[in-house]
Amino acid sequence: MRVTPAPRVDVPGVVIPEDAAFSFARVDGLDIRTAVFPSFNPQPRGTVILVPGRTEFIEKYLETIKDLRNRGFCVFIMDHRGQGLSTRLLEDPLKSYVRKFGDYARDLVELLGTYKEELPRPHVMLGHSMGGCIGLQAMLRGMVHPDAAIMNAPMLSLAGLEQPGVPEILSFLSIIGLSKRPIPMQPQSRGIAIDFKGNKLTSDRKRYELWRSYFDLHDNVRVAGPTYGWIRGAVGAMREVVSNARKLQAPTLIVQPGADPIVIAEDIKKFAEKAGAEFLMIQGALHETLLEQDQFRDQFFEAFDVFLSEQRI
Repeated sequence: MRVTPAPRVDVPGVVIPEDAAFSFARVDGLDIRTAVFPSFNPQPRGTVILVPGRTEFIEKYLETIKDLRNRGFCVFIMDHRGQGLSTRLLEDPLKSYVRKFGDYARDLVELLGTYKEELPRPHVMLGHSMGGCIGLQAMLRGMVHPDAAIMNAPMLSLAGLEQPGVPEILSFLSIIGLSKRPIPMQPQSRGIAIDFKGNKLTSDRKRYELWRSYFDLHDNVRVAGPTYGWIRGAVGAMREVVSNARKLQAPTLIVQPGADPIVIAEDIKKFAEKAGAEFLMIQGALHETLLEQDQFRDQFFEAFDVFLSEQRI
């Protein structure tokens, strides 16, 4: 697979580590941007495979990556196809679209194979939101075999799609030719984050404003609301993962923010029970636990540390 150097996305006040290796890997005819961050420990504890959510990009996770490196891990992360600085899939780069949701999982597998010499085991899969769904789908299909997995607010049940018939209607509209059209009345119609006061992601203003600054300063990382095609693919992937919950084999911890308005907390808890996964509800936290106030992030990392200690990682 061809690998070439890739640029970084800078904003004032954020220092990107010099030892981080950013590159484009050619996958399925697309350039997928990746980054490998070496462990701070000369003898790495292993590798955290960080799988981001929809609209996200590598630099959003720099604080979390530092937390993971401080724990002795290498970190591997990518911009999914169609977002970040990876190849966009439609003429309008703002449209959030994917031809088949399983393409994300296949990209992940190809990338892990490409960089395997740089990613010492054991491997810990850390997925957020859409990334949680992608990671679980890849695991349940037997495409990846992490030694442990931690999923934050995995996208397995989306608020707004719980009403009977709604997923079917949206999927039907995709099938009849609207797959590349955006769902109407989305708050991020041009890919610029809304004001902090109305956001559903975090109660931490400082972290939110930093995240928002990337979109304000760099139009090439912006992604707007989902298309009908993306919704159809997401619905199929969520149903696949949920229906195969009992087949989950890797030790898994699922962390669910208790005040999450994006995914339905009780449905995530039910999935964890069926899958035999450990489950933690962080009361009061919004969807982006890793972008939340310290009181919520600290709970996440305390659970992270205890869980991996139990797995002897």
